[in-house]
Amino acid sequence: MSYSVDPPQLIGLGERMRRSFDDLDEAARGLRRAADAAALGLVRALPAHGAFVELTAGRIDLAHRIVARGRAVLSALQTVVLAYLTADEEMAGAAEVAASRAAAVTNPFDPIVFGRRRL
Repeated sequence: MSYSVDPPQLIGLGERMRRSFDDLDEAARGLRRAADAAALGLVRALPAHGAFVELTAGRIDLAHRIVARGRAVLSALQTVVLAYLTADEEMAGAAEVAASRAAAVTNPFDPIVFGRRRL
């Protein structure tokens, strides 16, 4: 069967992206743990502590938002690929039924039949 999109390649790409988002999520969690530990060490130096928390919090939240949106995109991609494959199977089945019906009906303009007298 020939597709305008290559579903196995698309699914493979989605799987690699999912693993990348999982890695990014784990890195963001590690960054959060490291930032919390560093912030705890800076508690006595209040100006540095506040600046450090402000600097790291935005980056960590951004990483988590990227992961969440990336996973949502992959979920939507999976839904689209499955719908595409289902529609393609239905179309192939409908085309097969139509072809078999067309083969069963004699075409009056068939060059073999055309011009013959019908009884």
